Amino acid sequence: MPDTEQKKKRSIPIPKPDSPGSEDVLRDETGLYGDEADIPTVKPKKKKAKASASGKADKKNGKKSVAHGTELPRVAPKKKKKKHRARKVYRTLFDIMSATGNDSFFKPIRLFGREIRFWPLIVLAAIAILAGGVMLNNSNLEINEQTVTVVGLPQEMEGYRIVVLSDMNARSFGDEQSLLLRTLNGLKYDAIFCLGDMVGKSGNAQPFWEFIEGLRNPEKVYFICGDSDPGPYVKSARATEGILSQLILEDWILGAVERGANYVDAPVCVTIKNSNLWISPTSMLNLEATSTLETWQAQTEQEEDGVRSGIRGDYNTLPITSYRTRLAQQLYDAQRTMSASDIHISLSHEVPSDSYIYTSEEHSSDDGRYLPSPELVLAGHYCGGVWRLPFLGAFYVPDSTLERGGWFPRQEEVSGLETVGETQVFITRGLSTSASAPLMPFRLFNSPEIAVLTLTSTLPENILDAAS
Repeated sequence: MPDTEQKKKRSIPIPKPDSPGSEDVLRDETGLYGDEADIPTVKPKKKKAKASASGKADKKNGKKSVAHGTELPRVAPKKKKKKHRARKVYRTLFDIMSATGNDSFFKPIRLFGREIRFWPLIVLAAIAILAGGVMLNNSNLEINEQTVTVVGLPQEMEGYRIVVLSDMNARSFGDEQSLLLRTLNGLKYDAIFCLGDMVGKSGNAQPFWEFIEGLRNPEKVYFICGDSDPGPYVKSARATEGILSQLILEDWILGAVERGANYVDAPVCVTIKNSNLWISPTSMLNLEATSTLETWQAQTEQEEDGVRSGIRGDYNTLPITSYRTRLAQQLYDAQRTMSASDIHISLSHEVPSDSYIYTSEEHSSDDGRYLPSPELVLAGHYCGGVWRLPFLGAFYVPDSTLERGGWFPRQEEVSGLETVGETQVFITRGLSTSASAPLMPFRLFNSPEIAVLTLTSTLPENILDAAS
């Protein structure tokens, strides 16, 4: 039997590669080992080292290594995974802000029997629209044209136009005040009155100086100091040579004067053909000229004696005392020079009380002691109430002398033209905000105002209709 089996095995013909039928035999033999895809590829040593390192890393991470020849499961690319996660986070945030998701922080609300699911997004959109409106409102200059009737106005001053500005508070309207200057240079005017707080607490005078520099006729500017402006006097006189104003006035005032503007801290006369227009600070209305001058002259003489005696304190205060004596002299001269036919306009930052104006009207121009009461008083400070509510107006102005301490004032007291006794008072809404109301850092429903007053002797039609 063994010989027979060996003979049988030997009797199996092994076909040559070129002989017919060899392909079938080879195909059957290769089938024993699987397809070519199943044959493991031999990797280079470097890759093999990496593979072994990754295998170690897998073992370290608790993962089982995959045997050669087995098909690896497909893993989604990291980029797609990140995108999927990003979409998931975005959807979750949207659900939260739109009050639609189960895990939403905001829950839907019911209004008038309807469920509102997107109310947080509606609130955010409303806030964005309101913020944009506030920014636009605070930069949109509004021109307020007003006609002021002045009884006895000389013919030479008929149609005299005055621009009234207040409360710039170092704010810029465009690069180098381009927006403000473009508006003003497009207007016809004879004088510009700046009613204080043009610099404000910041002490930044550059915006005010840029405004003066950009005007075609800076000599037509007349300005006063406001309650928030630095000064007007420095704490101690400068140790330099020069005129008194250069020794004791604040830098922002001197800079404005150097650029052509006129600082009004005493009565100033402007001659218009054959007529005179007097411009004075309201603080001098109820000063008795003669006694005021005598008081300051006596103080000056006393400090001069102290300087000769070597008293250091008198040496420091003498320049300011001498300057105030000069102002008293200008008051005295103006009071003796002003005539009944002259027009008197008084400038004030804070709105003077009614009693203060009534007191100025009680002074007789014949006694030669006080300035004649003005035909027109110009004031600012309120900034139109800063925040104004639609259909209601301002609900607060910084003035403790008013009823309720300035809360819910009459709108006639906030801005515009009104009559107190025989004197007309015009209050401008100004350009910026009031430092006396720090909780109102921006204007709301209250555009910055450029007021333009036109003087006329013609009575308004409503008065003529009432008289007839």
